[in-house]
Amino acid sequence: MLIDRRSFVLGSAATVAGMSFWPRRAIGRPTPPQILHWSMTSKNTSAVVSLELGGNSLAIYSDGQVMVIDTKFPYLGAALREDAVSLAGSGIESVAMLNTHHHGDHTGGNHAFVGRGESHAHIKAISRIAGQFERYKAGVAAAVAQAHQTMPDNHVLAQLAAETAENADSLKPEDWVPKHAVGDGDALTVGTLDLSISHFGPGHTDNDVVVRVEQDNLIHTGDLVFSGLHPFFDPDGGGSASGWIKSLEGTLALCDEDTVVVPGHGPVGGREIIAAAKDYLEKLVTAVQYEIDQGTPKEKVVEMSWPFMDGLGFEQIRSRAIDFVYDELTGA
Repeated sequence: MLIDRRSFVLGSAATVAGMSFWPRRAIGRPTPPQILHWSMTSKNTSAVVSLELGGNSLAIYSDGQVMVIDTKFPYLGAALREDAVSLAGSGIESVAMLNTHHHGDHTGGNHAFVGRGESHAHIKAISRIAGQFERYKAGVAAAVAQAHQTMPDNHVLAQLAAETAENADSLKPEDWVPKHAVGDGDALTVGTLDLSISHFGPGHTDNDVVVRVEQDNLIHTGDLVFSGLHPFFDPDGGGSASGWIKSLEGTLALCDEDTVVVPGHGPVGGREIIAAAKDYLEKLVTAVQYEIDQGTPKEKVVEMSWPFMDGLGFEQIRSRAIDFVYDELTGA
């Protein structure tokens, strides 16, 4: 039976355990013990996929180098960094980092990386991250409580969170701000791996970047894709529903039928999760425009639901998505 590479990721651990393509690890299974739970997503990458822990993080490792894509919340930064070093192997002195956009659940752990390795984000993300210090500072103060709340039995995480909180007074705004700007068409390397950066304009925010690991045929979409979830719209983040659709069209063009897709939130999949996100937004725009044309008051429209929304997670932000699209379509 022929099994494509994406089937390894989406298949069960039992299915892949007997495969011999990469004897050290089995695609889709947990990696060797780490502080956080990492699942292998390709030959040279592993991801932390958890709705409770913020945006999905990806570690890319090759030839003694490692890069982390998105750093979650402040209390998780040190754990992500230690795990990345462990995943990459011995002798690692620096860990590179890249943010897919500026939101705090993707950038909060930056303090554990910035100044200790190369750090990257879109130029507009860099300026927005620089303005979020008070939010990060609050996250550091709450580090111990958040570690206990999300992973109460993880004593190593608890210790790292406590150390983060103890160092609160020494942390400065620049400890979160990436040093290097990346944009559409840029290229980075991790060991022998080539990374391609794409930016399609305003989408989820005005600073979204998609990272493609060329040799592994894998992409991290950031929050352009919420897999199996209602998408989060941020009125202050420079996003656009119409631009988001165009961004997803561009992201789809980066994929073939075997591409592994790591979304910003929700489970890993293939190009079909990008297509589903695009379909959701297109149907949402059409549905809201119909109600506008019918003269339905906004307060009624935002309470509506349609079949394409059935069964999705993040139900608490459904009305927020409708509200954003209504305002965009009416020019409010």
